[in-house]
Amino acid sequence: MLAVGGAMFDLKPQDDLAHATGNEETWHESFSFDFFDPGSHLSGFGRISVQPNRRTGECVFALWRDDLLLSRCTKWDFHIPQNIGEERQHFGPLAFRTVAAFKTAEISYDDGYCRLDLAFDSIHPPYSWLQSHAGLTPGAPGSHHYQQQGRYRGVARIGRESFPVQALGARDHGWGPTPQGDAGLRRWISASAQFSERLAFQTLLVTPASGPDLLFGYVFRGAHNELIVRSRCSMIYAPHGTAPSGCNLELGAGSADRVSAAARVTNVFNTSFQEPYLPGFRYSCAAEFHLDGQTGYGRVQAYWASAKDRPEEWQIQPAAAGTIKLGKFDVDPEETVF
Repeated sequence: MLAVGGAMFDLKPQDDLAHATGNEETWHESFSFDFFDPGSHLSGFGRISVQPNRRTGECVFALWRDDLLLSRCTKWDFHIPQNIGEERQHFGPLAFRTVAAFKTAEISYDDGYCRLDLAFDSIHPPYSWLQSHAGLTPGAPGSHHYQQQGRYRGVARIGRESFPVQALGARDHGWGPTPQGDAGLRRWISASAQFSERLAFQTLLVTPASGPDLLFGYVFRGAHNELIVRSRCSMIYAPHGTAPSGCNLELGAGSADRVSAAARVTNVFNTSFQEPYLPGFRYSCAAEFHLDGQTGYGRVQAYWASAKDRPEEWQIQPAAAGTIKLGKFDVDPEETVF
């Protein structure tokens, strides 16, 4: 258990499973993943999310080879019961299953034409938003969200062709009242990359509809997660349209030197103005990253509510930036049995 901003952060093994539904109308739970295979050049991502008190659910999935889209699913209007339980992890064509908390998971997708069966093995402890900002929603329990990177192994089948998958990527799990409720967000940029089993990072810059900018993220250098205390992002956009084509990042974490990385977008999935509770421009992009002569792979995601909110040069450095070392569990996952 860690003290963060005067509050206690406590992530337990059961948090890697489905949670009891809260009372807030905007209460949600989501599971997502992304991967890139340097050998086959297959990349993909997916997300399922439920809002039980609104009786709605959504499923998003895309599978690419280089910049060729092989399969997709975008459905925002699943009708789910308010008392939905563990089924929130496996409705529609996408399914998530925890094997060992924060260590191993299984992910599958099957729409009849595309089938994906993957196992995920983590390379570091999970990073939670609450380690950067406790109590994100005033007057209500904070929204919980954690991210973790690791290795994927399995097989993808598209039509009659099958491809082995040996990939690297991340997974996310979130639950609680949606931050800002239905007031919405103005913009965000997220960048997540993995270079080896001893080097990975994730940064998220957010502008709420009201209030100051928020910064989340960590750098993993093989021992523990180091909290990002400052982040600068320079976005690059395609000459036609509005899609991101790359970005340059400068991250400050702990007492170590600055981390500088450049990303080149390899494919773009555009779901702008499709999500019912998030109107605006939204992109999820596979990307190749370069850092100190190393090549990594990951994802750049971007959202802005209107053209005037589109991020260009963006820097966040909280006044009270600290040097917290993260990555402890309240319970040893080795003792967790499911």
